[in-house]
Amino acid sequence: MEQGVYDLLDTVASKCRSMTTPEKIELGRRIRKLPETALDHMVEVVKMRRPEILVSDKVSFSLGRLDDTTLWRLYYYVETALKAKQDRTVTPP
Repeated sequence: MEQGVYDLLDTVASKCRSMTTPEKIELGRRIRKLPETALDHMVEVVKMRRPEILVSDKVSFSLGRLDDTTLWRLYYYVETALKAKQDRTVTPP
């Protein structure tokens, strides 16, 4: 079932328009705000789409070299992770 969800997300992301350079820059800024625990899943998103990029223990990639489907998958994941982080830091009344 999990693979079906990932396939659906890829299909949706592939229908998105090309990500602009300013959007890529903003995505990079938002990635730097992610908690360390969220970075592992972000790396998994890239590995699923572009396994050849991450062949060593060191994780490094350029957003400019990723295809638009991967960029939009990252965008939606990062937005979700940051919202969850924000929701955890807000204390209920």
